[in-house]
Amino acid sequence: MLLLDAIPADALAEVAREAGWLEILFSTLFNPEWNQQHATTIWPLILTVLVLTGVGLPTPEDIWLTLAGFSAYKQAGDRFIWYYFVAAFFACTTANLIGDSAAWYMGRRWGFGIRDRFKLMRRALNEKRMRRVQGWFDNYGNWTVFLGRQLAGVRFVTFFSAGTMRMPWHKFVLFDFLGCFVSIPVWFVLGALAAIYGQEWLDKASKTAGGGLFAAAAVAIVIFLIVIKVRAAKRAKRDAELIETEIKLSARTASQPDLPRQP
Repeated sequence: MLLLDAIPADALAEVAREAGWLEILFSTLFNPEWNQQHATTIWPLILTVLVLTGVGLPTPEDIWLTLAGFSAYKQAGDRFIWYYFVAAFFACTTANLIGDSAAWYMGRRWGFGIRDRFKLMRRALNEKRMRRVQGWFDNYGNWTVFLGRQLAGVRFVTFFSAGTMRMPWHKFVLFDFLGCFVSIPVWFVLGALAAIYGQEWLDKASKTAGGGLFAAAAVAIVIFLIVIKVRAAKRAKRDAELIETEIKLSARTASQPDLPRQP
């Protein structure tokens, strides 16, 4: 953002008008034929990143699931073909389950002692996240895996903790799959909507006031996605704090001795 602010608006507009790089970029990305030709590159990339996010790769998997929905719609020729999305769902779910199972295995094999061996693990498995997830396990049991699948920022901690608690793998996979069954279609729908309406909106913006507005529209989309991600993270944090408060209250109530009955 600072780099863009330092460049005069007239210069941005001139670059966009003469080079047309933004128009070329978006027309390429929204081209069904280009997506079909590069499917063997797009899908291995998406699935690899989804596996790595399961073991703590610091990238939002929601963006990649949205891209999967976008690609499924484009590779179907700008049509909704149900079996394209079913295949994409099972492919992404399998990638998620593989990565999440790796996190589960790490927890079962090495436990929280791994934090003392690797600095990256100390950052991912910080005390605040572990206390939060531990409280969920105390209150919701195996459904914590389902809950963790829905919330960014605590997925790895949730799956790792399930391994440390010796949660049976078949139960772990079951509740993780249920979580995928709820969350992945939501991001697929957003990706399909972006494929349907995204290029039309961008083309309209570029023709209305030239390349400068087109560049601003592209920046606005990035800002919009960032704002959505930040707000979702804040909402998840607020919900987690409310849950943690309830946990503390319930623990305090349970620890209080029963008062003697009045005669």
